[in-house]
Amino acid sequence: MSEGGETRGAFRLPARRSRGERGAGLRGLLVAVAVVSLVALVAYLLAERNARRWFLVQEDGTLYVKKGVLFPVGSLPFKTDDPELARAYAPLTPPPGTKLGEERAFDDRAALDQALYEMLARWARGDVATEKPELVERALSWLGRAQRLQGLSAAQQDDLKKLRAESGYFEARRFLDAAVDALRQARERLQLAAGSSSSHAGDAGEALKRIDPAIDEIFQAGKLLAPGRPAHEPAPVPATPEAQGGPAPDGGR
Repeated sequence: MSEGGETRGAFRLPARRSRGERGAGLRGLLVAVAVVSLVALVAYLLAERNARRWFLVQEDGTLYVKKGVLFPVGSLPFKTDDPELARAYAPLTPPPGTKLGEERAFDDRAALDQALYEMLARWARGDVATEKPELVERALSWLGRAQRLQGLSAAQQDDLKKLRAESGYFEARRFLDAAVDALRQARERLQLAAGSSSSHAGDAGEALKRIDPAIDEIFQAGKLLAPGRPAHEPAPVPATPEAQGGPAPDGGR
């Protein structure tokens, strides 16, 4: 063959791909696109689910409420412009020695509220049982937080009413003690005024006549709630002149 003929035989056009090969390549591309789309969809659904979740997280002895972010994992401290929600979900410092366990996740706010209530109610019961004024005061703060939770079950709402009633007993005792102290101080000031040459001496004396019985009544009511007194025990009744062997108010007639 001529040199030109040899040259033409050395270069050949690439063979055309068969229809089957082209179909296999297209199917592979479609499968890859489908896989990527499926992975993206799953990731989005996980992110959306996580964004709806709530978390209770203990950090350095403080319990935080956190909200999920729009990502398959992760959360941030809950923040809101609503003052009631901010108070309900503010960081909590548990009683000393309390074990909170691992991080807990909840699919909705109602589940979070119910879990928070169980903790707050347990802490409040423990404090009220001591009957110590400072711990009863702390129990009232736990119950105040519990009242702000909107997702409580019906049973928890009933339980909260009972706890409020029980703690209210000790709260009333504290108010009565404070009232007696305030009235005693008022009586001392009135006595000073009544025994002086002040222009208010007459009014002070008249007020004393009215305030003395009130102090006695409140003092007796406080005795009903005295610490250590057995429940349902009758309160001491002031002795009458007859019981003391003295004459009756009408002279015994």
